[in-house]
Amino acid sequence: MSAHRRPRTGGAVHARFRVREIPEITVTAHEAGAAVGDGLAAAVRRAAQRALADAGRGYLGGRVELRTPRVPAASPGRPCDRPAPGRRATERAVRRAAHRAVALAVAATLRGERGDARVRIPGH
Repeated sequence: MSAHRRPRTGGAVHARFRVREIPEITVTAHEAGAAVGDGLAAAVRRAAQRALADAGRGYLGGRVELRTPRVPAASPGRPCDRPAPGRRATERAVRRAAHRAVALAVAATLRGERGDARVRIPGH
């Protein structure tokens, strides 16, 4: 048995937010989590900016660390232009959970609490 185990998120998205004075949002993937694609990173960045603006702190920025479960890969032998069955729904569910997790993490940070949030993905 391996001495090092990678933490798994299971069917949840975990977001951690750290506030900075520089007004930009950076999004990184936790090294043990799945890679955060450009589309998800842009959506998470907008969600964090919106949460800061809604709280009246739009002049701040921060760093979002995101852990997401892996989305099922395309089936072998399937044309690249058509996604695997259920893949689009899974990506949408992960994106929605990531939006919610980031908003909760930003709100917790602004309240002075630990800036972590975990949101369960429906159906996982």
